[in-house]
Amino acid sequence: MAIALDAAAAAQRTLEAYEQYREAFQDLTRRVRYHFERCDWLGAQQDALNRLLLYGHMVEPMVSALRQLLGTTPAPALGGRVKEVYAGLIAGRPDLELAESFFNSAMRRAFHVAGVNPLLEFSGEALDEPPPASPDVRTWEVGGAAGELEDVIACILRELPLGVPYRDVEGDAALAAAAIRAEHPGRAYGRIELLTPLFYRNKGAYAVGRMVCRGPGESCPLVLALTNEPGGLVLDAVLLTADEASIVFGFTRSYFHVETEHPRALLEYLSQIMPHKRLDELYTGIGYNRHGKAELYRALMRHLRDDGGRLEPAPGTRGTVMTVFTLPTFNVVFKIIRDRFDQPKRTDREAVRRKYELIFTSDRVGRLADAQEFEHLVLDRANFSDETLRELTRVARRTVRVDGERVLLDHLYTERRITPLNLFLREAPDEEALEAVLDYGQAIHELAAANIFTGDLLLKNFGVTRHGRIIFYDYDEVEHLTDVVFRRMPAPRTPEDELADTPWFHVGEHDVFPEEFPRFLGLPAQLREPFLAAHGHLFTCEFWQDMQERQRAGEIVDFFPYPQSRRLRGG
Repeated sequence: MAIALDAAAAAQRTLEAYEQYREAFQDLTRRVRYHFERCDWLGAQQDALNRLLLYGHMVEPMVSALRQLLGTTPAPALGGRVKEVYAGLIAGRPDLELAESFFNSAMRRAFHVAGVNPLLEFSGEALDEPPPASPDVRTWEVGGAAGELEDVIACILRELPLGVPYRDVEGDAALAAAAIRAEHPGRAYGRIELLTPLFYRNKGAYAVGRMVCRGPGESCPLVLALTNEPGGLVLDAVLLTADEASIVFGFTRSYFHVETEHPRALLEYLSQIMPHKRLDELYTGIGYNRHGKAELYRALMRHLRDDGGRLEPAPGTRGTVMTVFTLPTFNVVFKIIRDRFDQPKRTDREAVRRKYELIFTSDRVGRLADAQEFEHLVLDRANFSDETLRELTRVARRTVRVDGERVLLDHLYTERRITPLNLFLREAPDEEALEAVLDYGQAIHELAAANIFTGDLLLKNFGVTRHGRIIFYDYDEVEHLTDVVFRRMPAPRTPEDELADTPWFHVGEHDVFPEEFPRFLGLPAQLREPFLAAHGHLFTCEFWQDMQERQRAGEIVDFFPYPQSRRLRGG
C-alpha cells in the first residue's frame, strides 16, 4: 500500500510540475505577439531567453521532489509503478509526447539512469499512432467567385491575428500575387491553406501553409514573412519552395514562438511542406528542444538498427579541443571534449561547456549551428568502427568507457553535419568558391552585429550548409563581442622587436588585434584579393569597436532568413 501511495504521489507531483512548465511556456510564447505589435525587440529577446532556461528551472526542483518522495536510491520497481500511474494521468492529452519527455527527464536524474531504462522511461512508441487532433488550419478559395489572387491575399492579410494596421495592404497583396505568378507561371491555384497561429522570431512574424493547385500540378509551400515597420505592417517576402521554408526553420536559427495546444499535429503538417526535415528538427525549431533531443535519439537508434553503419571519424581537420565522429548515412556529428587540449589552446573542460551554453542562449542569426547536449548515453560496441573506438578511448578516457559490449558516453554534443569550409574550397568550382568566401566574410560581420565574436576565424571552423550558406560551428573560443578588447598593433621600438618570437608589449587575456587576422585565415591566393576588397574592414579596429558601441547602445539588427532578392520591395 505504501509503495502504491508513494508512486501515486510522485506521478501526480510530476504531472503538476509539467503542467506548470507548459503553462509558463505558453505564456512566454503568447507574449511575443505583444512584443511584435509594439516593436519591443528587447522585451522579445528577454522572453526568448527566459523560455530557453525554463525547462531546466522546472525539471530540477521536480528531481529533488522525487528524491524526497521516493528516496535518494529508489527501487526500479517503484519507478516502474510511478511511470504506470503517470501514463494513466496523461492518456489522451494533445501534448502527450511533451508530457512523456518531461517525465523522462525527471526520472533519469532521480534514478541516475545511464543509457535507456524502459521500466522508468517512455519510449515514444505511443507516438507511432496518428496525432489525436488535426492541425488548426484556415482555408481560402482562389479564383472564380472567391476572387482573384490579389483579393484573396489581401483578405488573408487582414484576417491574420495581428492588432497593427498595414502600411499598404493592397500594394502588398499585388506584389505578393506578382511574385507567386512569376515563380509558377501558368499554374492554377484552387486554395490557400495557412496554419492559424503565427510563427514569431526576432523582428519577424510568419504565416505558414501551402498553395494547393486546381487540377494537375503539385502544391507548394507558402510562407508569408511580415515585419512591423514605421507606418504599419509590411508583407516583406513570399517564400514558395520547400528549400526556402526549410531555411526559415533551419538549425542555424533561434527557435520560433508559436502557440499551439496540439504540437504534434502542427508538426505533422509542417512535415508535409518540408519533407526533408526530421521531426526532431521541427520540435526543436519551435522551442521544444528537450523533446527534439528525445526524437533525435530515437531517430539515431532506428538508424543504427536499420542501416547497420558504424560511427567513423568525421572528415576535416583533427580537433584540438573536441574529438568528432559521425555516421556516414546520418547527417549529425558527435563531439566529445578531449581529456587534454593541444597547444596553443588555453582553456579547460568547464570553460568549453560554458561556451556551448553561451551559444544556446544567444541569437544564432542563421550563422551558428544548434548543438544538443547529451549525458549518459550507452551504445553498442558494434556501432563503432575500430578506429573510432581507439581514438575515443585514447583522447577521451574521462568521458568514454567500454564495458564489455557497451560503450558509455558520459557527455557529448550533437550538431548537424556540414562540409568544413577549408575542404569545400579545395574541391569547389571557382565561382562557388568565391561565393563561399564572400559569404564567410558576411558571416563574421553578421555574428559581430549579434554580439558574437568567434575568436578563431580559421576556415576549418566554418562550414557550408546544403543551401550554400556559411556558418560557424566550433565554439571553444567564442565570446560576446562586448567582452573583447580590440587593439591596434603597437609600432615596434627597434628592428629587434619586429623579429622577436614573442610580443614586445603586454597582451591582456581578452586583447585581439584585427590587423593580425589575415595571417591566420589561410585563404587560397586567388580568393584572397576579392575577399579583402569586400571585407577588408574586418581587419580594422574601427569596425569592431563600432559594432561594440552599437551593441552597448541596444541596437538590434535585422536578420532575414531569406535573400534580399526575395523581399517584395527589395529591402
